[in-house]
Amino acid sequence: MSCPVNFQALPSGVLEAVFTPENMRRGGTSMNSGTQLTFPKSRSALWDGSPAGEKLRLQLCAHRKPRLVLLEKALRLAQRHARHSNKPRLPCFLLGSMSVDADEEGVTVTLDRFDPGRDQGRVPSALLPGDVLVPCLFSTQEGASDAVQSEAELHHCFKALQQCVSSRQALELSQLLKVRGHVVLTQQADSTAFVLSWSAVCPSVSVEVAFLTMDQTRKLLLLLESDPKACSLPLVGLWLSGVTHIYSPQVWAWCLRFLYSAALQDRVFSESGCFLLVLFGSTHRAPQFFQCRGSGSHLDYQLLSGSQYVTQYQQVCEEGRTLQCELMTDSRHSETFREAHTSFNSVDEGTGEFSLWTRAQVSFHCGRGHRAPGLSVCDQDSGVEDEDLSPRPSPSPHPPAQQ
Repeated sequence: MSCPVNFQALPSGVLEAVFTPENMRRGGTSMNSGTQLTFPKSRSALWDGSPAGEKLRLQLCAHRKPRLVLLEKALRLAQRHARHSNKPRLPCFLLGSMSVDADEEGVTVTLDRFDPGRDQGRVPSALLPGDVLVPCLFSTQEGASDAVQSEAELHHCFKALQQCVSSRQALELSQLLKVRGHVVLTQQADSTAFVLSWSAVCPSVSVEVAFLTMDQTRKLLLLLESDPKACSLPLVGLWLSGVTHIYSPQVWAWCLRFLYSAALQDRVFSESGCFLLVLFGSTHRAPQFFQCRGSGSHLDYQLLSGSQYVTQYQQVCEEGRTLQCELMTDSRHSETFREAHTSFNSVDEGTGEFSLWTRAQVSFHCGRGHRAPGLSVCDQDSGVEDEDLSPRPSPSPHPPAQQ
């Protein structure tokens, strides 16, 4: 997932606390002069991980269930196409976008476009970068099926999510929620009755957050994701800017990327398997430090669903009208989901290999820490011993004098 960062927009307190005159002289001179960076010889006791506060839990659905918003205009276009095709079962697509709610407690998927697709509705024809793609099946009452997703379709979702979190490409939050729809329509004299059913699969990863204290003798070096050397350097965690709260879904997605990205070659964890998270929040003057721990190395999923009953009249169409649905934990199709989950994890008879990504529930335990006196996040006590692997100069917010 790519998260735009505007260093100049950081609170002045962050700049003053992080970029002191001492750090600017010491860090800027050595970085620009090409001084070799060395990672601590011992990878033990890199920081004090003692919890110093209450724990919080992060998850995509921890504070609010995902919401799906469908524009009535898109539904009418789909209904018109289904009527003209005269087919009992018509596959097509709904397109839109995903956004984080203003309070950062949930996400909303907005579907505002209809795509009939090509190759008999199996391939979208108008997909744009960043779009949320929702395959949808329109059918009549007689051809309706209770299950929105079959076992094969669930397998496709599992594989797509697995590829997203392990890919070397940037991870977008919209890639972590795979939605599919089924619309049953009944044509009447002057109206059409719709039964809209939605099914979504997402990683069931939880994060527990609490305060922790930091060891003053260790320094942190900030690296940009675009730095080609970052993938080969020893990494103790990640840093984010541009979010307000630690429980933002973007923070949760970045934790997944750090744990599962195939591009990161050397992750350095503490003795208890923890990594660090530094958050430059817009509501705090100083950076916040968190400790996160994964309880397993595999990815697991959860099934969400929702349904709506709508009647549309032919002569009544309000511009901008939307249909909203909250995606809840699905218990009706739990048996189908479990069977798909089990078969996806089974041995591939053709290769004899296991699919290891969904065999265990994954959870993070994160600790949040107060900033210890003298702690810096722009020192060069990070890196590797080989000179050709030294990273680019550390990214830094502009000092107040340069704003």
